[in-house]
Amino acid sequence: MKRLLITFVLLAGMAGFSVLHAAELSGIVTDKNGKPVVIQVILKDVNGVQVGAPITTTKDGSYSFVEIKPMSYIVTVGDKNQWKIFVGPGVTRRDFNLK
Repeated sequence: MKRLLITFVLLAGMAGFSVLHAAELSGIVTDKNGKPVVIQVILKDVNGVQVGAPITTTKDGSYSFVEIKPMSYIVTVGDKNQWKIFVGPGVTRRDFNLK
């Protein structure tokens, strides 16, 4: 009985952890002509605190932030392009077009 209780507590804890980090943000960054760009993408919470390390897009312009919390974020692409977005549970796809 004691072993069953410990197993249940461990499984419940693992399930709770996966819900907290059950989101992913990914997409493609393109220039004003629609061509993919290699550029730095920074993810911050709504208080301006950086979440994880900055990511540089691949040559096809793609980026991905994994194992993040579902919530609102500020995405900064390059030096002056910024968007406020909401990332829900699961995978959120958001492409960014630079002006």
